[in-house]
Amino acid sequence: MSRGAPRAWWAAGALLLAACRHAAPVLAPDVSARLESTPGGYLAGDAVGLADAAVLERRDFVWTLDFSPDGARVAFTHLAGQDYRLGLWSLGPPPARVVDASLNPSEFDVEALAFSADGALLASAGWDGVVRLFDAATGAPRASLRTEEPLTAVAFHPSGGYLVVGSARGLVTVLRAADLGFSFESRPHADRVSALAFAADGTLYSGGWDKRIHVLATREEAPRRDGARVRFERRSGHAVVVGSVNGGAPVRFALDARTPALVLGTAAAREAGIDTAFVQETVSLPTALGSTLARLVRAQRLRFKGLVLEGVDVAVCDACLPADVGGVLGAPFAERVDVAFDEVTSEAVLTLKAPAPPAPVEARALVFAPRATFSFEAHVNDVTVDASGRRLGVAFSEAKAERTRAVYEREKKGLGEPPSAWNAAAVVDAGSGQVLRKWTGHEGVVASAGISPDGRALVSGSWDKRLFLWREGQEAPVAERRLGWSVRRARFGPDGRLVGVAAWTPQKVTGDQQSDPSAALFSVGYAAPSVQRR
Repeated sequence: MSRGAPRAWWAAGALLLAACRHAAPVLAPDVSARLESTPGGYLAGDAVGLADAAVLERRDFVWTLDFSPDGARVAFTHLAGQDYRLGLWSLGPPPARVVDASLNPSEFDVEALAFSADGALLASAGWDGVVRLFDAATGAPRASLRTEEPLTAVAFHPSGGYLVVGSARGLVTVLRAADLGFSFESRPHADRVSALAFAADGTLYSGGWDKRIHVLATREEAPRRDGARVRFERRSGHAVVVGSVNGGAPVRFALDARTPALVLGTAAAREAGIDTAFVQETVSLPTALGSTLARLVRAQRLRFKGLVLEGVDVAVCDACLPADVGGVLGAPFAERVDVAFDEVTSEAVLTLKAPAPPAPVEARALVFAPRATFSFEAHVNDVTVDASGRRLGVAFSEAKAERTRAVYEREKKGLGEPPSAWNAAAVVDAGSGQVLRKWTGHEGVVASAGISPDGRALVSGSWDKRLFLWREGQEAPVAERRLGWSVRRARFGPDGRLVGVAAWTPQKVTGDQQSDPSAALFSVGYAAPSVQRR
């Protein structure tokens, strides 16, 4: 699909709506033509209004929303009955649903979506700890990976070769986009990672509920294979960690140096591609009822994130396992790996005792290093970056954006919160962290702040049910929309022509169940706009 098709349709939509009170000025034909003919082009100028464009969902709670880089598609996650679903739409003309696919059960929120820079992939990240990849054109599943912590943010590196996920516990992990293989991780935040946003030069901005935005420089280098930090729990007298064998499904391993072998249960062995039917070699292992002979499989591959052990011998034995685990890391593991426990983060620190063999020459990993930290007086709920990488859009709240019983009770009574200094949307200098402009028109938590491509306008959404369009140099919003319930996400399209909004909506259980818009698009009007190139 050409970039021009959706743009032309939105221009027509703006013309149809020009006479109503929600109309924005129509884009002049010559400006529209320049925008169509400029690769990576976007509008720059004074934003002056919003015009209603399209409603994509009005029955379900919608949690997040993102545009494809060419502006031809939009994706959102919504809670429908007993599961979360991925809605993928082509923007026309006219808008059409491409797919509506189940993601995971309703108890695990899916709050993060991102398109790759080339528009080929779409990633979701949810509270079940799973990152999922989809074909961004068809919505077909490509790959998935279960991580160790609930996920709350996701972003693709501009190169397209990596994606980054953030957790509810402050961890930021880099994965290869090709296979979701581990690349690098760091825990820059002391609380939930609320936002991840890349500038075009690869700089990563990571926002968190610890009231900080970390600025991280990224680069490629040879991967480290000599250590890993993995979550552990204590169960039945053992520390239990998760790893994989031969690239198979995750396995819960008990650490027990008294066991004379590395042991897998038959189910885990099958997932690792081990067929014991033709294995002749055996080893004697202790069980609760005495010794037993277990089949011994030579030269397997054991992985814990970036730490890889080659040439591992594995005994297959169900009777040798403690309850609720799929394997045991016995004496041979302890001989090769030091294990320490970080009780603060509940992580086991694994370190090879001998130098790791060199990675293949072609193997690369994306790593990041701290460049700066911006500290604020309020919790950071959202971060976006303009096209130049010079300005950030940031959503703040004085209280954590947690949907507590007290919040629901207040909303049920129709009680709002008074404006405050840090329930705010702001434009922040990406180099220094200085707040250039802060708007406090919302009442309560400001959940989202999407900056325009030219960095001169900001669209913000709040739990007060309102969407505001702010403009540089203006104290009051230049446009406002009221939704049925909390606004969860607000984003400018890549060329500045559209704003997309994700919101909750009051549920209706009778009739056609249609309610207030929960996934909606608005055309943005500009006064005398120009066209800029990325």
